[in-house]
Amino acid sequence: MEIAPIYDVDRELPASLKAFSNRPCARPFNHPAYVAPSPEEVDRLIKLTGWSQNRAAALVGVSYNPKKGSSTIRKWRTRSSSADARAIPYSAWRLMLLYAHVVSIDEGLEAIDK
Repeated sequence: MEIAPIYDVDRELPASLKAFSNRPCARPFNHPAYVAPSPEEVDRLIKLTGWSQNRAAALVGVSYNPKKGSSTIRKWRTRSSSADARAIPYSAWRLMLLYAHVVSIDEGLEAIDK
């Protein structure tokens, strides 16, 4: 697998997977500080993990074309100002965070048990 370098031109985005764990988008959905991820955060997580569009799509269960990638993943990564942009569903985002080892299943369950 080829890993592309990540240049941190936007200092507000996390530079590592570990840094994602402190972000509001990594909180459980019912946490008062939870904020849905921005398209830039979705893009950064995928880049930091080194996943291709196809791999990210397969992990969260959305369609993809082996040659063209996934239009769903592309839409989740598209800036909000674009007509093609779509918000990532919480379940898909949480699954990506789990696969990236940013959060644990226990964290989500603890929030429910409170």
